[in-house]
Amino acid sequence: MRFAIMQRTPGYYPDEAAAEEAIAGQEGMVLRLLLLYRGRSMTRGRSLTKEEIARHLMRSGKHAVSSASVPGYITRLRRKIGPDRIHSTSGYSSAADPADVDAFAFADFIEEHGICNVDVDSVTAEYLDMYENLLDLHAMWKTNPALPFADDQDDEFLVSSYHEFERYLDCLRRCIIYVELRSHRKARIEKAISRIEQLLAQDRFDEQSWALLFRARASLPGGESASSSLVARIQRQFPGGIPSELLYVINRVTSGHTDALFEIDRGQRTREDQQRVNQLVQTIGVSPSSELELRRSKLEPQECIRQTVSRLRFAGILATKWVADSYVQAEFARLLERLDSSGGSVQFLLLDPESESYRRFSELRWSAGSAQPIDILRSLSSAHHSFTVRLYDALPTFRIVLIDQNIVSFSPYLMDPSTDRAQTGWVAPHIILDRTAPWPLAHTFETLFNETWRTATPLTP
Repeated sequence: MRFAIMQRTPGYYPDEAAAEEAIAGQEGMVLRLLLLYRGRSMTRGRSLTKEEIARHLMRSGKHAVSSASVPGYITRLRRKIGPDRIHSTSGYSSAADPADVDAFAFADFIEEHGICNVDVDSVTAEYLDMYENLLDLHAMWKTNPALPFADDQDDEFLVSSYHEFERYLDCLRRCIIYVELRSHRKARIEKAISRIEQLLAQDRFDEQSWALLFRARASLPGGESASSSLVARIQRQFPGGIPSELLYVINRVTSGHTDALFEIDRGQRTREDQQRVNQLVQTIGVSPSSELELRRSKLEPQECIRQTVSRLRFAGILATKWVADSYVQAEFARLLERLDSSGGSVQFLLLDPESESYRRFSELRWSAGSAQPIDILRSLSSAHHSFTVRLYDALPTFRIVLIDQNIVSFSPYLMDPSTDRAQTGWVAPHIILDRTAPWPLAHTFETLFNETWRTATPLTP
């Protein structure tokens, strides 16, 4: 793809190997407008006059735009994306191939695979196999490409485009949930629960989502107690009486009809997985009787960003790996933008670089380190209301990662100066804990994070 308009600032890729070049300002708005008109068959080939372009820019912006300014925007835009990509016959139009535009690649995938026709009881192997593709497609969405023109009531095409892209996103979100619920994998069902909770945060009266949430929670180990508390929550949401279809689902599940539950494979671990468990148990010293749910990949920042639906909590030292690499930092900023708009949150609990504990830590690590990450995180926190940072004053013992309601992870920090492992915190094994185990160590680490957070000092602006 050469053009990216599913984000706040449109972008252009000069070639497949080049980095994205942002097209900001009015030139970016003109590019977005022309590409939207180019991408739909009902408007393909139609040119926009400079008066029409000026009117759209004025409606989407804060200031009046003169039609006499439009040729200048077009000239500067041509310099950035190439003179042959904009036609100027009886007005202006884009010559870009719609297949080169992310928004239309997104829409074509939704249409081609019938994503909007899937429901939880019609998930086939085809959709289960494309799970990673669905997640990649969802990651493309940063914002509705027609958002700046959503209120342009004088242009039915642009308004309908906005609503159509919103429908596509809703279809994709629900399809991902359905696939996760039918995956037979406990971890994916837990992730689906987080996504359903996100839908309910947007619409508390979504009966279908309540029904899916009830079925999903009842399907997990210990589902009986979770179901009873969820029924009470549903009753509070519908004080006039639980809707009939939702009540039917609840009664069917509580009556023991297992066909209303989502299956979870509970077979023996493979030999490879068991060897991995044994190795981690021996390394960390966790009792072999502990119920662990292990992931193949380490929960490094990129994996944490990819896994997060609505809530991320991280306890570490300075969070250097989150900001040292420009690509990871950009991905993290995109996550914060998404959570700003969806009501999610990110909490970072870090060692105070001005504290006595940090001085002792630096001596043990044989390195003074750098407080620069704190300055970058301070800037991100100021720019994103979903992101909060607090500082603690004690030698670090564990790195803790909590993601939504399904991932609790810890890794040990070794403060022994006699071993070089004190220098390599991220090399330590990342243990994923099972929240539903009989004696869940996961809850202990959640409590440890919450209590440390309660007494920690907020990072000053």
